[in-house]
Amino acid sequence: MRWVSLPLRHAPWKGLVLVLVVAATATAVFLGTQSPGWTLLSGILLLAGVHDFLLPTFYQLSEEGVSSRTLWYRRHKPWSFCRSYWVDAHGVLLSPFPGRSRLESHRGLYLRFAGADRQAVVRFVQSKVNRPTPAGSRA
Repeated sequence: MRWVSLPLRHAPWKGLVLVLVVAATATAVFLGTQSPGWTLLSGILLLAGVHDFLLPTFYQLSEEGVSSRTLWYRRHKPWSFCRSYWVDAHGVLLSPFPGRSRLESHRGLYLRFAGADRQAVVRFVQSKVNRPTPAGSRA
């Protein structure tokens, strides 16, 4: 199963808000520092922080594992990595922990539904994750 997720396509108004926030922040940095270098750096850092919203992410679910790829970053995790999963309105988080953990957002892999069939993705994940989702999940 493969799909491309580009949240900007599904919520263009959020993109407009994002552009306004980056412009306002860059303006504030320039007014505070009078430095084009710091202004440019602040804009780059803000855009890097939201790159997964602005740029397409390519997902692939296979018999061996799950992969995600952006312009400059690739991740592949075998299904044995996934000990639990958590479904929300926008995607599913594959977690290496058997229960909820504060570290799961950093060590897990989040699959956005934008551009994919939500039911099909959840069914595929359910069929591959060996351990059932812990109680309290909405899966």
